[in-house]
Amino acid sequence: MKKITVKLALFFILLICISSILSFFISTFFIDNIENEIKLSQELIASSILELNQKTDLSIEEIINITSTPMYDVNIVENIDLIEITEEEIDRIYNKEIVFLNHSRLYRPTILLIINDSFVQISLHSHNNIFKIVASRVWITLLFYVVIGTLLIVLLAKSVVKPILRLTDATQEVAKGNFDIQVEYKSNDEIGQLTENFNKMTRELKNIEYLRKDFITNVSHEFKTPIASIHGFAKLIQKDNISEEDKKEYANIIVEETTRLSNLSSNMLKLSKLENQEIGNKKSIFYLDEQIRRSILLLEYEWRQKNIEFDIELDKIKYLGDEELLQQVWINLLGNAIKFSNNNSIINVRLETREENVIVKIKDQGIGMNEKTKTRIFEKFYQGDEAHSSEGNGLGLPLVKRIIDLYHGNIQVESTLNKGTTFIIKLPLEYF
Repeated sequence: MKKITVKLALFFILLICISSILSFFISTFFIDNIENEIKLSQELIASSILELNQKTDLSIEEIINITSTPMYDVNIVENIDLIEITEEEIDRIYNKEIVFLNHSRLYRPTILLIINDSFVQISLHSHNNIFKIVASRVWITLLFYVVIGTLLIVLLAKSVVKPILRLTDATQEVAKGNFDIQVEYKSNDEIGQLTENFNKMTRELKNIEYLRKDFITNVSHEFKTPIASIHGFAKLIQKDNISEEDKKEYANIIVEETTRLSNLSSNMLKLSKLENQEIGNKKSIFYLDEQIRRSILLLEYEWRQKNIEFDIELDKIKYLGDEELLQQVWINLLGNAIKFSNNNSIINVRLETREENVIVKIKDQGIGMNEKTKTRIFEKFYQGDEAHSSEGNGLGLPLVKRIIDLYHGNIQVESTLNKGTTFIIKLPLEYF
């Protein structure tokens, strides 16, 4: 994965390497080139001196004055021993050769020749040397490097800053409530990861916003129906020409609807609380088998009304957890099993441990459900077809699912229409 830090490091290392290599070759080229230029210029001056000496009657001093330039000094050497020169070079000078001396090449290359028994030296002016000439040209080259390097760094910075600015603009859009925005950035570096997470966040926020609106719509609908019913029957009771029997019937309906509203409010508060919490400190050790038996007894009135029998096989299991929360799970699941079971049917309840997990199965012989209902039963306010929506408010199973999620467990449902439903709950023992 190419991270930004790696990219920057590689970029600067590459820039330094290229600059160093180019500087080395350019400096070497400059030195050799300048040395050749100096040698050629000095040889031209030497040739001019020899030619003037041969073709004119000018004295050596006059010739030197004529051939001296701002760049080069031409002078007579009084003591040859003061010059760094080899015997071979002296012999060549006596043989009328023009000898190029460069024992200290970085400073002042010199040509030496002999005219009328006088040694004439041609060298760079005292304020000039190869180092200064090279330095002036290298400075120009370095300035060029700085300009090019600055442009490259600006381009690199732009490539880094541009996606950040896009993210900044996108966050401002999200702050305004626009959750449809997505930022494009094709890279696996840190900014790419940030962009991917930002896009994921906006998608999640969009889903949450949809769920929020759907929740408000459903809540409004769930409250509106019983309130309208209560309002209507209350008006009927106020009439003078209504019989006592009708009054009792209408009063019973009002009681049922207020109970429904109370249950709806209670379940909404419970679900809201559970969706924003983890398992707290209300843990205690209790027996799951006894808790399930107690839940069945609490629902005795309902299952006796339908003449339902229970087939129970419960292993004795000691458990550590929030007893009140788990009680709600069994009450909801057993209540649904009773509600949707046929009269004179059997409900099977099993409790066992398997591979460090607690397994609870609740199976009824009721109306069952179709595939669509089975896939949506854990959604808030979803009540399936008319057979499932005749009672309740669609919050019981979402409540069960949330509690089981808090315990890092899972719940599965197996159901066939008109043949019954089985809920399978798995809770990990090792978590506790």
